[in-house]
Parts: sequence; structure tokens; C-alpha cells
Amino acid sequence: MAVRESSRHADRVSGWVGDFTAGLLIGLVAGVLTLAAGWLALRHGAASSWYLSRATGTVAYFLLSAATIWGLVLSSKIIKEGVPAPLALGLHSFLSWLALALAGLHGGLLLFDRYYQFGLADILIPFRGPYRPFWTGLGIAGFYLGLLTSASFSWRRRLGQRFWRALHSLTFLAYLLVTVHGLAAGTDSGATGMRLLYVASGLAVLFLVNYRLLSSSVSRR
Repeated sequence: MAVRESSRHADRVSGWVGDFTAGLLIGLVAGVLTLAAGWLALRHGAASSWYLSRATGTVAYFLLSAATIWGLVLSSKIIKEGVPAPLALGLHSFLSWLALALAGLHGGLLLFDRYYQFGLADILIPFRGPYRPFWTGLGIAGFYLGLLTSASFSWRRRLGQRFWRALHSLTFLAYLLVTVHGLAAGTDSGATGMRLLYVASGLAVLFLVNYRLLSSSVSRR
């Protein structure tokens, strides 16, 4: 019994260390990329940082959509036997952290924009930036929620399955906030490609949520 308990404790510690290390490395990479991209933007023109921010924001939203959809696929057990559990969960965690890293890069690049002149507080504190503060604030709030739910993987056993599931359900709120942020504050939201991305992502998430609810209801019956 003592050996088993020690093994479980070691698994928890190694899982927390692994997630923390992954998050730290991705955060460092995002920071380095922000500085490098900002330097390039300042060197090649003030508008470059704005274009780079828009590009990284688009990729971050794509990755967030992929992480949300993949998480729903896993929780719905659609591919229960098709993909090994460690690989499936690892991919979900990786997509989530990578989306957060690019979202951080998306916001960090605004510090180098000379037109709107964002300050550090403007990209860290919701609803106070110089550009569409309410809609931009929704994106910042969604980022923090995504950070919380991604970090909660490390606390899963400590929190308990029931409470962890309730906490992880905030992923849907984060997804909704970021989607509204992109639609209302994104300067490319009117482009055909972005509209297709929002529609495809939204329909996929809506379908999988309904599928999960219906399959859970059938299982209980």
C-alpha cells in the first residue's frame, strides 16, 4: 500500500513538473518571439507589428479551436480505441499551451505598435486598452481563463475528478469570449477566410457539445 501511494505521489509530481516545464518553455519561446518580431517590426515599419499581431492572433484562434474540438472528441469517446490515451491527452495539452503562447505573442506585439500605443497594463488588464477596449478585454479575459484551464491539468488528481471537470468546463467560456473578441475586434473578421474559420469552428464545437450531451443522456438511461 505504501509503495502504491508513493508511486501515485511520484506520478503527480512528475505530471506537475512536466506541465510546468512545458508551459515555461512555451512561455519563454513566446517571449523571445515577441521581442524578435517586435524588433523586426520597428526596423521595417510601424505597421509591421500590427500585421504580425493579426497573423499570430489568427493562428492562435485556429489552435484554440483545434484544442477545444479535440478535447470534445476525447470527452465524447468518439475515438476511444483509436488513439492511445497518453498521446491523445498530450496532444490536447500541447495544442492548448501552443494556442496560449501565440495568443501571448499576439498581445505582446501590440506593445510595438506606434499608432494605438498600447502599454503593458493595456494588454494585461481587460477593458482598458486604446483600441475597442470592451471587445479587446473579452480576449484578455478569455486568455486568462484558457491559462487557468490548461494549468488545471496539473491539479487534476488533487482537485478531484468532479471539481476538475467543473473547472475545465470554463474552456467553453474561454472559447466563446475569444470568438466574440475576434469577431468584434479583429480587423480581418470580415474577410471570407476568417468567416469560414469562425463558422467551421463554431459549428464543429456546437455539434460535438450536442453529441456529448445526447450520448451522456443515453448512457445514463
